[in-house]
Amino acid sequence: MADRVLRRFLSLHQAWLDFLAVACLGVCVLWAGIHLDLYEKLARFNIQHESWQADEFFLGLVVMGWCGFAFGIRRVYELRKEILNRRLAEKAAVDMAIHDTLTRLPNRRGLELEFHSRRLCPNDPFFLVLFDLDGFKSVNDVYGHSYGDRLLRELANRISTSLPDGDFACRLGGDEFALILRSTKTAESACLFLDQLASLISSPMVFDSVRLCTAGTYGVAQFPKDGIDLSSLLRRADLALYQGKHDGKNTVRFFDPSRDVQLEEQSQVVQLLREALDNGYLSLAYQPIVALEDERIVGFEALARLNHPVHGSISPLHFIPAAERSGLMRELTTLLLERACREATVWPEHLLLAFNLSALDLRDECLVNRVRSVLQRSGLPPNRLELEVTETAVVSDFVMASKHIEALHDMGIRIAMDDFGTGYSSLAQLAQFNFDKLKIDRTFISTVLQNDKNARIVQAVLSLSKGLSLTALAEGVETRAQAQWLSEAGCDMAQGFLFSEPLSETRLRELLGSLSKSGDEAA
Repeated sequence: MADRVLRRFLSLHQAWLDFLAVACLGVCVLWAGIHLDLYEKLARFNIQHESWQADEFFLGLVVMGWCGFAFGIRRVYELRKEILNRRLAEKAAVDMAIHDTLTRLPNRRGLELEFHSRRLCPNDPFFLVLFDLDGFKSVNDVYGHSYGDRLLRELANRISTSLPDGDFACRLGGDEFALILRSTKTAESACLFLDQLASLISSPMVFDSVRLCTAGTYGVAQFPKDGIDLSSLLRRADLALYQGKHDGKNTVRFFDPSRDVQLEEQSQVVQLLREALDNGYLSLAYQPIVALEDERIVGFEALARLNHPVHGSISPLHFIPAAERSGLMRELTTLLLERACREATVWPEHLLLAFNLSALDLRDECLVNRVRSVLQRSGLPPNRLELEVTETAVVSDFVMASKHIEALHDMGIRIAMDDFGTGYSSLAQLAQFNFDKLKIDRTFISTVLQNDKNARIVQAVLSLSKGLSLTALAEGVETRAQAQWLSEAGCDMAQGFLFSEPLSETRLRELLGSLSKSGDEAA
């Protein structure tokens, strides 16, 4: 009992402890004065020593005490006012910390507080929505940031006034917003509400005779199906938003678990690619290129390979896109190109090396200098190198691609258009660029004997290449009948499993050694 009383006493506020201490001291002094008849003794002392003016001195002490009491009352009032101002300042600071200064909507910190302020119940689902504006950057670029800010403020006002009670909206930054929809309990009702909100957001806004229109793309994750913590819901809503952007924007997309699995797989491939670059797991395979007239080898195409000691062989269809997404494409291209060029220096001088460039390589301003440095370090003559580019890579940045192709061609490097016929602007690219070779895609070659339409397309491409004095190469030749048909149609070169599968560096050297001994370079 005594311990509990002591603990409760010590838990009191310091001000109350000070008050109790002063009160106890006052009671003790009063009790001592009464017990000792202090007042009577002071009165007798004043009478006996009237000349000392002691009564006036004691009166002054009393007056000073009352003055001190009045000053204390006034000081307490001032302290209360200062405490109130401090609390208001703290409240304003907290409000500023959890709200966006431009739109006055809550910010990311406000979203976190809102998410954790309510008791989360698995039987009470809600939706977390991420959305951003399509084309908002163009508003800032064309009309200036002041109009962009006004658009965001008007948009925030529309969102705030349209949300039902219990729902929450915040601005995460830039043109990205988040919503917590507690008023809708099913995906259908959430989709219906977001469609109405999208219609409201996309309605025109007029500022100083400037008419602005915008639209949004929405990614939705559901609690608790898609996650029970805020970070998981945000990540999955962001993934749904990314899918919506990929599908054409201005749409509502709910999180799809299969996309999450794909994202994890892509992330794992990126990590494996980083390990491969650091530890030397990357290698090259070389597929022979033959002249159809006599089936003699005229060169080799270098193909990237990744063999991980734990995860085994990883397809280029997986790690090449991963390199492009993760920013590793430049390092990967430079490493493999230099390795291929060094290997090609030991080949007979009439054999060429074909190497593929990605779309990111063509958009790299330093591409020409990188290729020149690789040739200087390896010692391979530029006229023995043939760089292959796809139509898609050229179209992605037409001006930069044109500049690079012209500079590489001036160095003496041959340029080939890869996968010809699978793009959407082949003839336009042929008219604009100085290509040396056309590679007919394997999708046409595989059905050239069964599909008369594809056969006519291949014949037209071969006629086009001859008219433009371009070498034609057929990819994916797998049967003798295909090779015979292509030869009769006038195709110059071919590659495929009919002649050889891609060879490792060791098998390639063995092949070249055997050919040099026999003096016969027929595939």
